[in-house]
Amino acid sequence: AAAPAAAPPLTAAPAPPPVATVLTVNEAIRRVVAEGDAAWRRAAEKNGYVYRGVDAARPTLRREPSDLFDPATYGSADAARWFRDLDARVGLVVEGHVGLVRDGHLAVPDAAAAAAWGPASSVWPLGETHYAWSPDFAVFWPAAAAPAATALRVDEGLADCVRLGHEVLFVCESFVAVPLPLEGPFRAGLARARD
Repeated sequence: AAAPAAAPPLTAAPAPPPVATVLTVNEAIRRVVAEGDAAWRRAAEKNGYVYRGVDAARPTLRREPSDLFDPATYGSADAARWFRDLDARVGLVVEGHVGLVRDGHLAVPDAAAAAAWGPASSVWPLGETHYAWSPDFAVFWPAAAAPAATALRVDEGLADCVRLGHEVLFVCESFVAVPLPLEGPFRAGLARARD
């Protein structure tokens, strides 16, 4: 019998370049209040902010392609395969969330952990937002095996995720990123806007 054909190499399709528009702190507050995901905002304001490494000194409005299928992200083809497998599992089980992994971004409620990927910035999804996290594991990668989609909490329990310090996978059209050094004025302005 002939040996099975080798699997094609894992390569990432070229992604469109990210788009980042610089905002003032007040503009960032206005965007988050007017367009931000209400559940995300409530969880962050009560339990702590969620961060990504973002190379920006000022608040920005960001539209970025996901890089989770790119082997260069984690320096590992295994990681890219793992996220593809997770995407297939989530897409088959969680109806309406097929693009959650494929189009998603990771964030964590620990600014120091986010800073491993660049200067820490709190992230604020705008428009329709979906997210997933697991109470069973703190980070998506590295992991021993892709979790069953049923082990993920999708669009629920974000406050628990933040309290536990677990990574969250989110997808949205765009998000506001606020650098950690500007978090004080942003927090104060967001609190005033809430009152």
